[in-house]
Amino acid sequence: MSTESSPFTWQFNLGRIPVVVEPSFWLVTAMFGLFGAGRDWRILVSWVGVVFISILVHELGHALMAMSLGCEVAAIQLYSMGGLTYPDRALSRWRDVAVSAAGPFTGFLFGGLMLGINILVPPRSDMGMIILQQLMWVNFGWGIINLMPVPPLDGGHIVRGVLGPTRQRISLWVGIIAAGAITALALRLGSFYLAFMFGWMGYGCWQALSVTRDIKPLEPTKVAEVEPDALARAWKALRAGNESEAARLGHLALSAAKPGPESNAARDLLAWVALAEGNGRAAVSHLEKVDPPQAARPFSLAMAYEAMGLADRALTHALAALEKEPTEAVAALAVRLLVGARRLDEAERIAREFAWKTPATRDARRADVAVARGDFGAAAALYASAFEAGGRAEDAYQAARYHAHDGRLQLATEWLERALRAGYDDFETLGQEPVLAQVRSDPRIAEQLRSRGAA
Repeated sequence: MSTESSPFTWQFNLGRIPVVVEPSFWLVTAMFGLFGAGRDWRILVSWVGVVFISILVHELGHALMAMSLGCEVAAIQLYSMGGLTYPDRALSRWRDVAVSAAGPFTGFLFGGLMLGINILVPPRSDMGMIILQQLMWVNFGWGIINLMPVPPLDGGHIVRGVLGPTRQRISLWVGIIAAGAITALALRLGSFYLAFMFGWMGYGCWQALSVTRDIKPLEPTKVAEVEPDALARAWKALRAGNESEAARLGHLALSAAKPGPESNAARDLLAWVALAEGNGRAAVSHLEKVDPPQAARPFSLAMAYEAMGLADRALTHALAALEKEPTEAVAALAVRLLVGARRLDEAERIAREFAWKTPATRDARRADVAVARGDFGAAAALYASAFEAGGRAEDAYQAARYHAHDGRLQLATEWLERALRAGYDDFETLGQEPVLAQVRSDPRIAEQLRSRGAA
């Protein structure tokens, strides 16, 4: 997930469980519905609603089981491939199996309820019958498919948990064999989509088999001999942009670490590797395994939840991080999340009072708050001040942009000239900014853009 949620993402709470519905969920569900709806838009709408309710019920099964085992649920997320539930901590092997099984069996209970309604109080309209049939198909049919022993389905997770961490390759072989058999059967029955789906999952198992090893962790002394200072070197590799080397060293450090602060530090490193790779889900997964859970760094949690699009949870941890480790990166994150939450007075206070290293950073963050208030004149002045203090071309460009928003085109032209002279070169963004259309047509700006091959 990207670091900023889509404007079309729907977020709401079911009790104390946050739910995030990504736009891709609606798009893919509607695409599937088109195959069976024909020209009847009512069938398509009912299908989308049935899938939404059924997958949400399925994920609630996971969530409620996790909560019954002492966890809180960080979020339920519905996306293009279905749904995911995020407990706030790692579970033991058999509890994880129970959580995995709870989703499809909750769906069976819901489908059974629909079957009972169909028998006892059959619907009198054709659409009512269609909706009940859709509900039973999704909850029974998809539930059975989801219990097939093929990762990443729930059945695959259950097999992996039953076999345990020392038999992961066997669980992948089970997945490959089951996927192959189901693919062959689906082709024989003419169900080409089902064949494609299980063929794709079987191929994923085959790929995972090439990198999965059932090897006991090395003794700490042996790891230290092979890779001395593995964690420090992992951070150095990550800062240099070498995520694969950082991940390798991080896993070695985790193998060597004693339970507690050492293993927690390694998991924190692996979470930041996942963030560098744009995988917020994996980052949260690493941080869930920190023991005890409250030992996880609030800043790391804030960044991971923001990457997942869970801004409310990210903000809680960002404010806690500001108390524990008041760095510029933490303060900038807190300001950004407060602005997103429309808590503008708090954002302004932090932007104004935090001990930034340079006035340029302070003024740029205050400008962000002014933009959120709709005070474009103040935003332009603050970005201009940031540029004067730091000379950053981006700040000059933003000063031009918000002078244009404020209707002061002459000042916008002057500041865009300054941005270009300072080295601003994001010509694609500049060319797509509608508020600067008239400024771009100014002869002085047009000539500069032509001379740089941008017009």
